[in-house]
Amino acid sequence: MSTKLLYLEGLRGIAAFMVYQIHTLLDYNLTFRPVWMWYQEWTICVPLFFVLSGRVLTVSPLRKGDQTSIIASMIKRPFRLTLPVIGVMLISKLIYVLGLFDTDACRREESAFCAGPDKVAHSFFDMFVRPFLYINNTPGLFPNYAATTPLPYTSWTLPLEYANSNYLYVLTIVLIHFKDSLKIQYFVMLGALALTLFGHLWTSHFIIGLIFADLSNRGVLKSLKHKKSTLFFSTIAILFSLFLCIDSPYTIGKTANDWIKTFQVDSQMRFGAWETNYGSDERPLVLLLCTAIMFAIETNDLLQNILGSKPFVFLGRISYMLYLAHPVFNYSIHQILYKLIDSSTPFGNACLFVTTTTLACLFSELLVRIVDEPVLKLLNYCYARVFKPTLNTYSKVNSDGLPVSTTSESKKL
Repeated sequence: MSTKLLYLEGLRGIAAFMVYQIHTLLDYNLTFRPVWMWYQEWTICVPLFFVLSGRVLTVSPLRKGDQTSIIASMIKRPFRLTLPVIGVMLISKLIYVLGLFDTDACRREESAFCAGPDKVAHSFFDMFVRPFLYINNTPGLFPNYAATTPLPYTSWTLPLEYANSNYLYVLTIVLIHFKDSLKIQYFVMLGALALTLFGHLWTSHFIIGLIFADLSNRGVLKSLKHKKSTLFFSTIAILFSLFLCIDSPYTIGKTANDWIKTFQVDSQMRFGAWETNYGSDERPLVLLLCTAIMFAIETNDLLQNILGSKPFVFLGRISYMLYLAHPVFNYSIHQILYKLIDSSTPFGNACLFVTTTTLACLFSELLVRIVDEPVLKLLNYCYARVFKPTLNTYSKVNSDGLPVSTTSESKKL
């Protein structure tokens, strides 16, 4: 990632770290869990992930006006999301064979992955085919599919990430086509945002990220950094968003969100949307809070420097592996530590928290080196050898926007 975007990597790392802590502390340490949940019944982690995806995936193609890079990303995307999952499943199987899984702890959960690690990738189909089938089917279309899939339970977001990133790529191609008309571009973006908000789709989060990417490329966010009123406005926006999200005697969070969810469920039925963006712990207005937080970070050098520092960038580097693999860690290494360390006292509780958190990060770093980085190298190699020569052949378009071959043979014709 470009050094200019390291703060986004750091923000992604914080979101992944929050997911890990929330899932882990639910079973083992209720003392610290409310802190990560902000003492609420909803979380900001997944919505923030999707806004960040929209921001990062589109900023470069929009700036360069390069449709070829979008096509390349669409080709790589399913493999980029799925191959690390297969790697994590292989590691899970290895840990199970070594006898490190606590099967009793696993069976407390409902998903096929945690129903018993012996169910993890017990056939060639489950190991290498089912993950690709899974990301191409949203949980909304096949509600029971995730429960019968031997994948880490955190993989439920991958079909949403894959489907919505493809929608975003198509939308970006449309924007590039109208690159000379700012009015048409924002009519398209704001129209798509309104439709997805009304239909209660996760796609709205990706479009918010797309708008931030466009504002960044146009220099709008950079210019706002120098305005004295920006800090005041971003602070008010965050406080107002919290007022609309947080449950307390002094806010309207539950009332506002319940009303919007009722309205959006009705609109979902009319539009026939395939997936909603709320669950038992999510709120529609959390998107507003995500937007306010992103605006504050995008327009503040101090926040960008903090998030771009080495500890947060490290969390960003391991974020995907930490997100995918922490169930494996929780039901193996964490279980061993949980039995060795007496967590009945505050000191023991703190020791367990620090030890497991440190080892989880180191475990994720190991997976980055043996799974994630080799996957990236393999994808880049295959793309360079198979797809890139063909895409370069048709890298130019004629006046009608149709691809034109640039090979010597086509020139002769």
